Amino acid sequence: MLILELCFPAGRYHATAWGRNVNEGEPEWPPSPFRLARALLDIRYRRHDELSEDVTAHTLSLLAGHPRFSLPSVRAMAVKCYLDQNKREQEKQPVLDAFVCMEKNAALYMELPQNASVEALKVLTQLVTELNYLGRSESWITARLCDSLPHGRIWNFVPSTLSESGEERIMLQTLLDPEQYAELPYQPIKKQGSRKVPCSWLEALSIPTFQLQKEGWNRHPLLGRCMYSTVLSDAPSFPVVHKESEGEAYCVTYALRSKPQPSITHALPLAERLRAGLMSRHKQICGNDPARVSPMFSGKDEHDNPLKGHRHAFFWPRDIDGDGKIDHVHIWLPRPVTQEERMALEGLRHVWASGAELAELVFLHCVPQQALPATHTVVSATPVVFGRHYKPRKGSYTDWLKEEICRACREQGLPEPDSIKAFPFLPIRDGSPLPWNSFIRQRKDNPSTQGYGFRLHFDSPVHVPFALGSLAHFGMGLFVNDE
Repeated sequence: MLILELCFPAGRYHATAWGRNVNEGEPEWPPSPFRLARALLDIRYRRHDELSEDVTAHTLSLLAGHPRFSLPSVRAMAVKCYLDQNKREQEKQPVLDAFVCMEKNAALYMELPQNASVEALKVLTQLVTELNYLGRSESWITARLCDSLPHGRIWNFVPSTLSESGEERIMLQTLLDPEQYAELPYQPIKKQGSRKVPCSWLEALSIPTFQLQKEGWNRHPLLGRCMYSTVLSDAPSFPVVHKESEGEAYCVTYALRSKPQPSITHALPLAERLRAGLMSRHKQICGNDPARVSPMFSGKDEHDNPLKGHRHAFFWPRDIDGDGKIDHVHIWLPRPVTQEERMALEGLRHVWASGAELAELVFLHCVPQQALPATHTVVSATPVVFGRHYKPRKGSYTDWLKEEICRACREQGLPEPDSIKAFPFLPIRDGSPLPWNSFIRQRKDNPSTQGYGFRLHFDSPVHVPFALGSLAHFGMGLFVNDE
């Protein structure tokens, strides 16, 4: 197997896809074969005049088609910069520098055709080893050819025609091969003496952007498009309901993508929209019969009465990286799912509100509660809201808060904590801490109530996350490991 390895020593890749504006803040990922071919062609023109055009074209055509990729875990980021144009401070032009972050020295792998000639492989090896950046100059890379994927890596980004499952789908800009280019109805023209003739495949690849725009092209003639699918290393697995396992709880996790990312202070309305979307998805699967919507999703019985005992789903928006923005969502399920419920969870791809898309969801995994991390000390990630009111005749306010926490733990089947301390605010990485009252804490037309934060310590370890309080099913009262 012939594979191209691209390693990112700085853990960053800066590039904007063809046809996208830099201020959209949407980085290109993975690097398109079209960009890679033009970068290698630049090295050939600057350093290797001895290579003929035929050999160069044959070598670079190895990047054409729809290759498979093995991608590392990345996260999209953007930095806003203000360009100094020798003008007043208020007139500086803002520009977004969009990029993806990954671990330093993380590697990407791209599959190449297996029928490459020895000469083409020799030239390709020579060119890629001299490639020291790709995209913008901050994107340092090292490249080489190898013959197999490292242990533990899989082809996790493949053309959709090779993947029949419903993973996240992304449009990737590919490179047309010489045969596809020859079939185009229109091709760039060059002057040859007194005549105008079509450009060759290699000449078309080297045409600068400004020339194409001048000639009226709205996209590069060699730029292809292919829908790709992400493939998870561990296939989504939802346990089926068995009589002996009805008491087992599970936690489903999604990554959340949105521009911009919603603030963690909006966890409650996002949880409400997530519940509504899951119920709608399940109703569609059940033939659009509202009576068949799962009580585990709706939290109501067949008579539309609220279920008791917390034996229905919890919806928990999360801020995993601590930047104050929601980046993941947990759905805690009190039991294994039925076939229809599984289909609804797998088909949950977007969060909608008033006909507009709020965010995109990417399913990550479903694990039993017993497989979740366990800890002795937990802290609040969202404010705890109590449904009961303080009565002065029953003791001090502090004692009442501790009693409410103990009561909520008992209702959730948790042991009572041996230490309960106030946690005054939510710390934010590289930002100001958030007071608990800055969170949205009311549903529908109900009045907003006080929010509290706590640090709890248990004698025996408890699994996290978990939620307490009257709004625990909608993202409030969430507790996580005290890191």
